[in-house]
Amino acid sequence: MTGGHGRVLLVEDDHAALMSLRRILENAGYHVTAVADGATACQHLAEVGSIYDVVLTDLRMSDVNGLDVLRAARRLPEPPEVVLLTGYGTLGTAIEALRAGVYDYLLKPCKPDELLCAIEGAVRRRHESALQLTVLRERQRNAGAEDERVIVEQMRYLRVGELLIDRFNRRVLFRSRVIQVTPTEYDLLCCLAEAGGHVLTFREIVQRAYLDAHAISDEEAQQLLKTHIHNLRHKIDPAYIINVRGVGYRLIDPRTLHLCM
Repeated sequence: MTGGHGRVLLVEDDHAALMSLRRILENAGYHVTAVADGATACQHLAEVGSIYDVVLTDLRMSDVNGLDVLRAARRLPEPPEVVLLTGYGTLGTAIEALRAGVYDYLLKPCKPDELLCAIEGAVRRRHESALQLTVLRERQRNAGAEDERVIVEQMRYLRVGELLIDRFNRRVLFRSRVIQVTPTEYDLLCCLAEAGGHVLTFREIVQRAYLDAHAISDEEAQQLLKTHIHNLRHKIDPAYIINVRGVGYRLIDPRTLHLCM
């Protein structure tokens, strides 16, 4: 695991846990701001939230809970990634957190290595998002007014046949109709679309889409992807997602494939 180089807002109302988590993060090289309740965290995010790469928050807190902190973070113009940590996980809460844009959802007790893997992955994703935004702004400054619209569209949209991915609004459209996808399904489609029709191995997809923050085998990656791919095939045309047996998946425009045959 690489050393931490990011800013983390830590939210935990148990003082002992707060000190323990802060020590783990700081020992790994992260710059940590620690607050003891959700209300303070939300206020702090409203004031300086965009300086953080990751918000690590407990779920169950009095008055303002971790989901409230998650929503406050994700509303920011340049939102940090959010990792939820809880000893009271339920399927309903996990689904709600996914819909609100959580990066990872960890159950207590959480081993330090597991925690740091999640934080490292979240920081990496945050930096990649920030880089995309910086590139877009630089291109806009250097482009004429006529070229600006084209550049914005190139940065904003991924197109594969009749599939359109709006990266600014995290929306997916198929045949001009909005498709309801989960955050994981959205990340999967982006990952496959960015590959430009090339085959990605199961493990490459998991690592690029950050479906799991931990190192896993090819077999585990395949099992992790199976349900998500099955659901996506039912939401769009199944012919778009090709299973390369024993290797991985690729996303194609099936109309182009037919023309080449």
